[in-house]
Amino acid sequence: MTTSTSSYPLVPIADTQLRVIKSAVIGQEYQVKIRLPENYASATTRYPVLYLLDADHAFGMAADIVQYLIYGEHIPDLIIAGPAYDSKNPPVEGGKNMRGRDLAPFATRFTNLAPGASQYLQFFQQELIPFVESNYRVVPNDRTLWGYSMGGAFALLALFTQPTLFQRYLIVDGFWIKFFETEETYAAQHQDLPAKLIFASAPDDVECKQFVDRLNQRNYPNFQAEYVLVNDLGHFAVPAEGLTKGLVHAFAK
Repeated sequence: MTTSTSSYPLVPIADTQLRVIKSAVIGQEYQVKIRLPENYASATTRYPVLYLLDADHAFGMAADIVQYLIYGEHIPDLIIAGPAYDSKNPPVEGGKNMRGRDLAPFATRFTNLAPGASQYLQFFQQELIPFVESNYRVVPNDRTLWGYSMGGAFALLALFTQPTLFQRYLIVDGFWIKFFETEETYAAQHQDLPAKLIFASAPDDVECKQFVDRLNQRNYPNFQAEYVLVNDLGHFAVPAEGLTKGLVHAFAK
């Protein structure tokens, strides 16, 4: 016997909110998926914020992982803010998801959309972060950015163009070779890179490890970088493990 799924209520995610922002920078309406600490309403505490890319796909996963890590006292309690499109599919598949535009810093074979990561970063700086920080009790300047796959390329763009916008950068299986050139240009023009970078990838991602090693060899006074291994089961088997290990390493004292 088959039963229509519409006959039953959806399963909610506890302690979450759904907000909407109309971006003047991009001309795009975004959902913002928010995860709040369990005792947020009855407390006066301020919290660090995890800015989560690809929230259409990753928000439920992240909310559960964060809660388990808090139970284990691996990380402090925190707020999650994840911009989303209310769609997992791109326009060519009949959806509204524009990650192929917003996360791409360079032209790529993975999408036919023009790269719009620079504008998306402006959206974070001028609209999303101010929205979060004016509506929720956050610790000022305690922001973490998580990016997977193409989201990792966006995070690297942010690291080298707006390094102080986030204090921690967690990247999972998202390295593009072109960033060797970006890093070289940055190093020639700067004496410091004030951020903490956690890069997670499978053992066969040799170039990613080389990239992290190169960054550490720069000896920037206020920079930390760690390379973290995840499983070798394939690209879609690493987001959860990468987020888990990335958060633990990022908040380690």
